[in-house]
This record gives sequence, C-alpha cells and structure tokens, in this order.
Amino acid sequence: MSHNSIVLPDKTVRLASTFYPPFVAVIEGFLSHKECDQLISSAEGNMRDSRVVSPVDGTFAEHDARTSKSHGFQRGATPLITTIENRIAALLHWPVVHGEGLQVLKYGKGQEYRPHYDFFDPKNANYQKNIGKGGQRVGTLLMYLSDVEAGGGTNFPKINLEVRPKKGMALYFANTKFDGSIEPLSLHAGMPVNKGTKFLATKWLRANPYVS
Repeated sequence: MSHNSIVLPDKTVRLASTFYPPFVAVIEGFLSHKECDQLISSAEGNMRDSRVVSPVDGTFAEHDARTSKSHGFQRGATPLITTIENRIAALLHWPVVHGEGLQVLKYGKGQEYRPHYDFFDPKNANYQKNIGKGGQRVGTLLMYLSDVEAGGGTNFPKINLEVRPKKGMALYFANTKFDGSIEPLSLHAGMPVNKGTKFLATKWLRANPYVS
C-alpha cells in the first residue's frame, strides 16, 4: 500500500479513511459501476423481506427493525460473485471459506435497519447454533451498489460516525476486538432512505470456515 492505494490482484482501490475504535475503513472504487449493476440485476427479481437471526430461538425471522428486501447467494454462486469474494479475501487477508454468502439488499423510501450488532452475543444460548456454523462474525464488509439521493447512510451512534453511500465504495468494520471479544462500539444502523433507492451487498466474515 502506498499513498492510500491498495493493489489487489485484479484492481487497485483507495483507502479513503479509517477510524478506531472500533476499526472502520472506507474503501473507494472497490466495485466497478458495471459490477454494481450486475449484482443488482442478478438479485432484484428474487428479493423478499429481509430477516434477522432471532435472539429468542436462533432462527431467521422477519423483524420490524429491518424493513429492506434482500436476496442471499451461496459462495461462488456466479463468476461475478467468485471474483468479488476473491477480491474481499485479498483486501482483508481473510479466506473465502471464512465468509458467509453474499447478500444483496434493497431499501426504498422510508426503509431502514435500526441500530443493531452483527456479532452473536456469546452469552445468549440461542445463538450457539449459528456460532457453531463458523464461529463468531468477526467483521462486516458493506458494498454500496448505488448512490442515494437523500438519507440511507450507515450510522455508528456510539462513535458519532455516519458514512454516506457511494456507488462502488466499500465499508469494513470489525465486530470484535483484537482479542476476539465482542466490540460494543460496533453498534450500527442503516438510516432511513429519504429519497431514492439504496442497494448494497453485505459480506459477513467468520472466525472459522463457514458451513451454511
């Protein structure tokens, strides 16, 4: 890396900014506009109401805190997804097999994801089944697939930080500390879209190889 440029096997991206704690990094030019458009078209016809992992029983369930539409892909589901997954692995030095499948999301006007954590609370026994599939969710990479006319930022309320969506940009944040314990400062929210539509893709990274 030199002058904030990061040379990856298939392209060069720019590290726009970093914050700590928690570790947060904004990477510009991670996806091309063509790749963003292709991801949207491959997912949009299959989207349904987004779900969350329930703290009550560990199953996937709809929740009024998350009002987007989404579609999940298995790892390596398409050549484009394979390319993106390999790029993520090179950027973060994290093996592809330690990642969950890519999830593409769509937020229309007024839709949001209220403040939440991506890690699984280790004290809640209902999360043990999900932790058993690949360990803790140690990090999250968000990839913005569209610009948004107004609203729709990613907000970290505990550190007074908000990142505005920009087509092709990626946002990485750590859900755990360097010692592996959960990071309370990683609380984040997808703010309501006030005008336009927000598309993004999410990749959750696990501590161990992930088996769906």
